[in-house]
Amino acid sequence: MPIASCEDSRALSWTNNRHPGLLSFLLYGAFVLMLPILHAEEIRYGRKEPLPRPDKAIRLASYNVLNLFDAKDDPALQGEFDDITMVTSQNRCECLGQVIQQIDADILCLQEVESEEALRWFRDTYLADMGYEYLASRDVGYYRGIEQSVLSRFPISHATTWANEDLTDMEELKTGEGWNEDGEPPTQFQRSPLMVDIKIPGRANAQHYEITVVVVHHKSGWHRRQRESEALQLVELLQRRLAKEPNLNLLVVGDFNAGPFDKSLAVYQDAGFINAYNHRWKTTGNTRDYFRTHESDRVLDYMMIHPNADAEIVDHSFQIVGTLFPGDSYDYRKDQPPSGYAADHYPLVIDMLPHDRAN
Repeated sequence: MPIASCEDSRALSWTNNRHPGLLSFLLYGAFVLMLPILHAEEIRYGRKEPLPRPDKAIRLASYNVLNLFDAKDDPALQGEFDDITMVTSQNRCECLGQVIQQIDADILCLQEVESEEALRWFRDTYLADMGYEYLASRDVGYYRGIEQSVLSRFPISHATTWANEDLTDMEELKTGEGWNEDGEPPTQFQRSPLMVDIKIPGRANAQHYEITVVVVHHKSGWHRRQRESEALQLVELLQRRLAKEPNLNLLVVGDFNAGPFDKSLAVYQDAGFINAYNHRWKTTGNTRDYFRTHESDRVLDYMMIHPNADAEIVDHSFQIVGTLFPGDSYDYRKDQPPSGYAADHYPLVIDMLPHDRAN
């Protein structure tokens, strides 16, 4: 069935304060019957429902959840960026929770989460039956207080960030054409990536499978130089680790804030990472709208897969799962999100068979 029935619970109150007369009963019945159809039409980009998970596969998803803030006031965030003014509405939390439940990912990588405390609150309130026993979220000092996070059904053995990494030497690596020189040379990650090591228990007598996932949220807007330096620095950090662990199963996922042909994305491709789009579920016909990742009709989010892990990807499993499109007249700068709205980005999903088939 179509994604997100967070409108349905609101429909139940439609007659709460009315007499259940015949006319009201008929109108209400017609309204409820129309809900799935109306909502399906409101999903403009991505699939209307997730593909089934293949047998014995694990599912990995990435989702920018658009400023997920709890109602607890953080004294470190005051003034213009006071977190208490950013509290995520109950309706939007319900919609986020429902799309996450329908995706049913084993490893869920999130962007724009306020804190580990907010993540725990959201998990315990809206995802209590999902089995996300393990989580990671690290404060990286970003002025708006948002960070990357991971929820997992499998143990997270280690989490790493690079909040103080010096990026100034990345300028030396920008040889050839196409690099941007807007603004001053970047000095630090705007929002440090979060790297987690996850151990997936083996089935029967099989050995456990280890996977490393890096969750990124590169600088948005016209800051191409920043994104390029961040990509170069992250690739360098990961190459150092690969030199020590050449069989590392590695993925970089998240909100790259870059178009498919931007230089910052090319940095990953030049380093050998494979775009999950190569494993898309639909390859023929007009597929454009199925793979937009943002309500602005853009592709900003990616899953970049190292060849070690690409060997375990289930082909034709990469998908974008759509949620309610707010309408062409919606302006996020001044309008309140409509009821039933989850976020401006859409979740990316891919399936893997967790055993080292290449070895």
